[in-house]
Amino acid sequence: MLCGLAPIHLWADVVKLKDGGEIRGTVKPVDPKVRREKGAELAELVIESLTGAEIVVAREEVVFITKRPRNVEEYESLARRVADTVEARWELAEWCRKHGLADARKEQLSHILELDPEHKPARYGLNHRRQGNTWVTPEEADAELLAAGYVRYKGRLITTLERDLLENGATRQQEQKEWWPKIRLWVGWLNGRDAARRADAVVKFRELRDPDAIPAIVDFLLGDANVELRRLAVQTLAQMEGNVAVPALARVAMSDADSALQSSAFHALSDEQRLAAVPFFQRALRDESNMIVRRAAILLGRCGVRQAIPSLIEALATSHKIRVPQGPAYAASFNRNGSMAGSGSVLPPEIEAAMRAGQLPYGVVIDNSNVRAPPVKWVTVRLPLQNTEALEALRTLSQQDFGFDKRAWRLWWQAQL
Repeated sequence: MLCGLAPIHLWADVVKLKDGGEIRGTVKPVDPKVRREKGAELAELVIESLTGAEIVVAREEVVFITKRPRNVEEYESLARRVADTVEARWELAEWCRKHGLADARKEQLSHILELDPEHKPARYGLNHRRQGNTWVTPEEADAELLAAGYVRYKGRLITTLERDLLENGATRQQEQKEWWPKIRLWVGWLNGRDAARRADAVVKFRELRDPDAIPAIVDFLLGDANVELRRLAVQTLAQMEGNVAVPALARVAMSDADSALQSSAFHALSDEQRLAAVPFFQRALRDESNMIVRRAAILLGRCGVRQAIPSLIEALATSHKIRVPQGPAYAASFNRNGSMAGSGSVLPPEIEAAMRAGQLPYGVVIDNSNVRAPPVKWVTVRLPLQNTEALEALRTLSQQDFGFDKRAWRLWWQAQL
């Protein structure tokens, strides 16, 4: 039973060793008299483990020592021993709820759904809701709204018009709208056959400095299939003062189809603008596209901001939905004597006889080109992936290397605070 477990101390020490091991408990203070007799720094460390045993380790074997809430340490001990059943994991989830461990509770509820996808208490505990005959996660519900054109603003999803009105007021919105016909006209010149107008449009974009034109530039230039127009958009955005163009440039640096343009957009950001772009790159580490996650990790490593380390730690391993085909496969193989090696088609008698007589030493090929292909069903699966780019960024920013061990990275980062 879990209910009888209660925290003994508010905090516990986690001692990370050079060999990768960990000792959890309480580092015992050195008696002042012993310190005076043996010197200011003793060669050994004494830890009282969570079970009450005393463990002695050499200080030179210790990488770092950090403190974590005792109930977190207890949870990790319980999680390693919990039976992989709905009942046991629900009991542990309830223990987490009573001890205020929201992330740990979410982890256990997710395990329950792997065992029983229709477990309603776990669904409701994760804030899932019914939509027809399926359950919808909060992330999926938000994704539907985002796909419909909504944006996230101060913790809620609203339309872009609502956001602009809230941030800029009706006057600013009108000023931005005035740029739409101008930018549309210039883009038309760029795509036209009149060389003089094309040159005039390029000059107008290169002279453009008004930040109110950014939404129109994003819609008409960054959304164009022509990479040269997108390159002109990046050059124009790079001319804007302050951080108003940072979101658009960050978007190109992460997701443009042209790798050279990605690089150009990032290098267009000044040092100050790169600091402003860090939150955009951090949010991209949670993107459904693994390509975006990996690119964002690379850019965070180049920004050189250590505050991005916690986000990169969580991005070491991410899971992503992909669609894969499922359907019956057709295969036929034959033994040396011409008989079928497995179930399936049967050779014509004259062909089988020729093979047995050695008249077809190179075997036969069955042509299925005229056979109607069986129906293929496409299903969505979630695939866990390790992101090497996140690990490289962590190595760059921290000068440490704990591989893909998220726990070791978290403990090390906590020790730095």
